[in-house]
Amino acid sequence: MLKNIIIRLLIYYAAWLLALSGIFHLFPQILQYVAQERERIFVAKSVTSGADAIPFPLGNIEQGVGRLADPAHTIPVMVALVLAFGVTLPITWVYRWTRPRKKYSQSFAQTLLVVPISIALVVFLVKGSLALAFSLAGIVGAVRFRTSLDEPIDAVYMFMAIGIGLASGTQLTTVAYLASLTFVIIALGVWKSNFGAQPAVLSGWSIVSPESDQASEKKAVATEKPYNAQIEVHTTKVEEVQKATAPILKSSAKRWQVANVIKNADGTAVVVFDVWLKKSVDPSSLVRDIEASGKGHISSVIVKKQ
Repeated sequence: MLKNIIIRLLIYYAAWLLALSGIFHLFPQILQYVAQERERIFVAKSVTSGADAIPFPLGNIEQGVGRLADPAHTIPVMVALVLAFGVTLPITWVYRWTRPRKKYSQSFAQTLLVVPISIALVVFLVKGSLALAFSLAGIVGAVRFRTSLDEPIDAVYMFMAIGIGLASGTQLTTVAYLASLTFVIIALGVWKSNFGAQPAVLSGWSIVSPESDQASEKKAVATEKPYNAQIEVHTTKVEEVQKATAPILKSSAKRWQVANVIKNADGTAVVVFDVWLKKSVDPSSLVRDIEASGKGHISSVIVKKQ
């Protein structure tokens, strides 16, 4: 049963929901710490005199060490990192399940799993300092990531991972959970339905089913005039004429066939060919070529246009 991907995803998301609900019910202080972190807004100002001076929000080393033992600071960080990992894991599963083997990339799947954690950490780092935010942007611009994605759907997966990291870092637990669940459902639905495999067929302003369009094309081909001329070769040797005429018709006609062989009472016969002559073929020259090929066996050649 666990091999069924739908059942596996349902069990995983239900377990996550029950685990979070149980932890928050047993330890309600966690919700308070998360709410305080969400509402905490730092404003960095360079005020250097008077009672209006605001200290640098990140504090010094002693304050940083003290915050490690303060659950009001450490618990929101741990919740964000664990959440970023937990809700991104099923997205990587869907990527592994739905991507073709030739287009699958293990490094990209691993990147999807760790990117939300990195984004959540960056959010904790820069949300208290505008200066740090600009500094980080400069560092990223200097590094100049050159990762190229082969498929547009890979970019969608990456954007989703980044969004989950942002939601986790800003303590939007519900948003991260629902975003992951919704994305997984839509991605599996699009993959299973093979959406967009064929372009829509329009007839005027109406949508025509592909079956109807294919039937109309087959009908048009069937009603198309298959041949544009008929050649009658009067001869006394049917087999020799057919062998001698075949190479000439192959070079002069797009398609041809022996339509009929009419045998007369005097021992002569008429071999009738249905042909689609090429535009560059001169009927009089074709007649001379056929007569020359069956010299001695052909009495006359008649070309009838249809």
